[in-house]
Amino acid sequence: MPTITGTVTIEDPIGFHARPAGQIVKFVKESGLEIRIGKVGENLVKANSPLSLMALKGKTGEQLSVEVDADDEAAGQSAIAQIQDFLKG
Repeated sequence: MPTITGTVTIEDPIGFHARPAGQIVKFVKESGLEIRIGKVGENLVKANSPLSLMALKGKTGEQLSVEVDADDEAAGQSAIAQIQDFLKG
């Protein structure tokens, strides 16, 4: 299965906190996609665990790498766009 990669920016003034982490985990579980997120240049974590996501300690303005395992490029890009929406606050 191909991996679609992208970058998202934490726009929420509070940073990456429990609410967007929960939204991302719910999205991942409902979509059935394998999604990994992490700070640029660091190891990525599976996005199906709110604790793993919270451990990233993302701050406002920080960029995160996203990898989505999807057969369809459009589905992967759509998932990355949805994650960006969750990070807007």
